[in-house]
Amino acid sequence: MRIVKHETNFFVVFLDDKVLGEVNAQLEEALTSIMAQQCELDFEVFLPTRATRETIGRATKEKDAIVRVQVNVYGSQTTAQIVGREFTARKLYLQCPGYVREGVLYDNPHYLKFPGSHDEGLGEAQQVDESGLETAKTETLKETISDVYSSLTRCQNLKGLDGDGRLKTPLLQHQKKALDFMTQRENGPVPEEYMLWKPFEKDGVPCYRHVVTHAINTLEQVETGGGILADEMGMGKSLSAVMINEWFQEIEKHFNDPIKASLVVIKYHGQNRECSPAKLCNADIVITTYHTLASDFSGSKSPLRDIEWYRLVLDEAHIIRRQSTILYRTVAELAAKSRWCLTGTPIQNRLDDIGSLLAFLRINPFHSLSTFRKFIVIRYDEGGKSRQRAVEGLTRLLDSLCLRRTKDLLHLPDQENRIRHIILSPEERVQYDQTQAMMFRAIRNQHATFDQKSTLGMFQVQLQLRILCNHGTWQQPFSWNRRKLHLLDEREAMEASLGKDGEVTCSSCRQTMPLVNTGSTFRRYTEHCRHVLCSECLEQSMTSGQENYPSNCPLCSTLWTAPVQTPSTDHTLQEDMYFRAEGRSSKMEALMRDVMTDISITKRSVMRNHGRT
Repeated sequence: MRIVKHETNFFVVFLDDKVLGEVNAQLEEALTSIMAQQCELDFEVFLPTRATRETIGRATKEKDAIVRVQVNVYGSQTTAQIVGREFTARKLYLQCPGYVREGVLYDNPHYLKFPGSHDEGLGEAQQVDESGLETAKTETLKETISDVYSSLTRCQNLKGLDGDGRLKTPLLQHQKKALDFMTQRENGPVPEEYMLWKPFEKDGVPCYRHVVTHAINTLEQVETGGGILADEMGMGKSLSAVMINEWFQEIEKHFNDPIKASLVVIKYHGQNRECSPAKLCNADIVITTYHTLASDFSGSKSPLRDIEWYRLVLDEAHIIRRQSTILYRTVAELAAKSRWCLTGTPIQNRLDDIGSLLAFLRINPFHSLSTFRKFIVIRYDEGGKSRQRAVEGLTRLLDSLCLRRTKDLLHLPDQENRIRHIILSPEERVQYDQTQAMMFRAIRNQHATFDQKSTLGMFQVQLQLRILCNHGTWQQPFSWNRRKLHLLDEREAMEASLGKDGEVTCSSCRQTMPLVNTGSTFRRYTEHCRHVLCSECLEQSMTSGQENYPSNCPLCSTLWTAPVQTPSTDHTLQEDMYFRAEGRSSKMEALMRDVMTDISITKRSVMRNHGRT
């Protein structure tokens, strides 16, 4: 975060230029006077997220929303005395900062200096308040990870392998290289430059030394068994992650008829799923979901746990990045010859994220997360040369185990954005106007059905009209009782909140997250507010021993109380109540016309455009 001047006022803004608030009058007056003397200053602002969340949760008026932040002031040494003088005149005094940019000399003009004493006001600052450094640490980590990704060389040394002749769809060149990488990681040999255990002799005895931990073993270590496919979204690392049924459609599309006829595919999902171990063992492919596995393992004995699988593939693998969750424990217990993680974000905002994936892959010696923390996380946090060693170690690990490519590296065509102005059909217009009138009438009514203290009112108007523009007359006329079917509303709400490049922003820490293909890495509370919280902020709000995320929004839970709505387990019944048997959607018709015009040459991300009404 930083401080910017707009006209005569100074504001604290996030990196995306969204305003958090205005600085207080004393600081604003001091900064105005300093700027008038042609001083060039730079500011870094650190926000204590937990305290901010509590303040927002308690605030009912604007004057109550006062947040304490840490501000670092950067400038030349000649400017330091001017800053000190102007701050002193307004009874503002600089304290020892909790964080200072690397390579920057710390000079506090308010620190008393005595002849012969150790000058603690000049030099490196000590870490004093970790809560105020979260934003800076996150940004530094992002830059580090970006540098690590750009330094990886594995993709440049892959020749590529042709797909099986039974495939109906030819592989693209970058997919052929991915197949080459997967073959090396499953069957070997792993190229010498990417081996993690290097052979050497010790006292005439052949040994193997790990390139990161420097552990020594006299036995040759197995380096095959899977890895991580971490290409950016939209590059074809998975067939489809939108719906489980679409995996079957992709199998139909990409395999020749003789293969489709002999290929046994089982969908392990739903109340009537196949539970016979013998039939599951005879299947070529078994497709399931994380939550089906979790519910299976927490209940009766799961047949999947009794089978040793040839290949275990996790799509959106970042979902298991917390080892303490049931989801992680569920998939980690499955036995498999090869393990693969597919994710566009192997590291989201903690180095531990990739450590959990390596533990799932059972990469010796990083099958234990504590080993990863010892040699990577702790060294990184120490800074200086230790951090450099950690980054080098992480780079060696990823170059060996992970294939990461960006769209720029593959020279894919630029994204083309087209705006279509849709005219609603007469029937859609009537339903739209009726819904709008009904909801505005409810907002004006002081005794409306919903809670007037929350932000539900206008948000529900916007949400319902957006949904109607998407679904058209397929959607049932709006009613307050039907609003309780909030699962579909929640999906539409997430799509409607798309930011640049399809991202949503955490309402607490301002962390941006890709909307499409994120699994359950964030939660939107649509029943009573518009807040979106990332998993990290949700975890911080959980009490000790609490397993599940809070059902009510932690940011505003003190402003309202409401009974928890338990969604029906019969999804088909929900859809029948939500949609009509017949209808028309002008927007969907226009979208499908666009898709069909060049479906043979273009891969379209329909979901990115679906909610922009």
